[in-house]
Amino acid sequence: MNQLPEKIGKYPIVGIAGKGNMGTVYVGYDPFADRDVAIKVNTTLTTGEEHQERLARKLFFNEAHTAGALDHPNIIKVLDAGEEHGEPYIVMEYLPGGNTLQDHCQRDLLLAAEKVCEYLAKCATALDYAHRRGVVHRDIKPTNIMLAENGDVKIADFGIAQRRLDDTTQVMGLMGSPRYMSPEQTQDSALSGQTDIYSLGVVLFELLTGQPPFTSTNLAVLFNQIKTDSVPDLRGLRKDLPAALNSIVQCAMEKDPLYRYQSGAEMANDLSAVFATPAVVGNLEIDPTEQFAMIRDQGIFNEFTDAELHELIEAGHWQSLPAGQLLSAPEHSAFSYVVLLSGDTEVVEGDRALANLAPGDCFGIRGSKANRRQLRARNDSLLLNIEERRLAQASQSCQFRFNREFLHTIIDRLSVYGIAILKDVETNEPAC
Repeated sequence: MNQLPEKIGKYPIVGIAGKGNMGTVYVGYDPFADRDVAIKVNTTLTTGEEHQERLARKLFFNEAHTAGALDHPNIIKVLDAGEEHGEPYIVMEYLPGGNTLQDHCQRDLLLAAEKVCEYLAKCATALDYAHRRGVVHRDIKPTNIMLAENGDVKIADFGIAQRRLDDTTQVMGLMGSPRYMSPEQTQDSALSGQTDIYSLGVVLFELLTGQPPFTSTNLAVLFNQIKTDSVPDLRGLRKDLPAALNSIVQCAMEKDPLYRYQSGAEMANDLSAVFATPAVVGNLEIDPTEQFAMIRDQGIFNEFTDAELHELIEAGHWQSLPAGQLLSAPEHSAFSYVVLLSGDTEVVEGDRALANLAPGDCFGIRGSKANRRQLRARNDSLLLNIEERRLAQASQSCQFRFNREFLHTIIDRLSVYGIAILKDVETNEPAC
């Protein structure tokens, strides 16, 4: 048994998380952040084959460079990288247990279809995020989708990822896991985000049926199946599955990328809708498609991607406010962002109206007895309420965009109503 190294870089080593083709993953401790980390060490650089060693080094640092530039809750975070005694290492967030979706690709260990849709919708959203930043993963498969203890999923292993608009050396050529390759990948053709969507479709098929759509021990035969054979009908293998799931698999695995989902957000939207129940708001039922359409129609969300809007829907909850009713503040001192989707509301202090708000306006509320200003509906209104702590779980890009739009709204409102309130203080007359 190999003895554990005492330290790698600045990180004391406390155990081994696992071993793979590229080397060993250790469990380290980050004393500055007071947390465990996963440290992947490349131990394949002493083969004596110069070409293999050069490629292994390139793959290793490609992962550090590519994944390190991505910050999404469903992508493994790269925290640091370096070299120790000639062996490169990458420091990543540590997920105890090291379980992956591969554990649920066997017929006797299949997850509920609803859970599969939840997991892969998150993966599709994460891929949409990566694709919009010019990154194609190229190796999406069950073993590269990690399961966190909190029930979340995270995409890992960007070793052979391809980056656009980058002047660094790219890792090109026929690379990936054959069973999950797209038709264009088997032909070493130019790749786009659609190749990851195809691979995610294969993962979806396998998680639902316990078997791959195409399989052969002969690589040439397997590649021919991928390029020419029709994708098996899910319902022929599992009659209990909703027909919508078969449509999603077929669309994700179209031979021609032009007929595939054009973005991960599109696929995430369809996956989320399969088992979604309508939001019940007062006497209204709002189905998931209508929820998305209502939010997309608001001007404040013009610059948001579809994937980011799905994150906001997941972070928020729908709330009706009947005419004349005051909006209840959150418990304790929690802060919430509120977006008015329909109706008219007004900011009041006692019986005095300070400002009118229209659909698309957003505002913040905090549970505090010292806060004398409240929100009152002038007619029946529909709101999206997003707690600050829930928004903090969204991607950095989603948080940044929302905070920017919220700040712009507040500044615009001050420019209009701030002067009126100041004049009111001076003249002691009602504000308009």
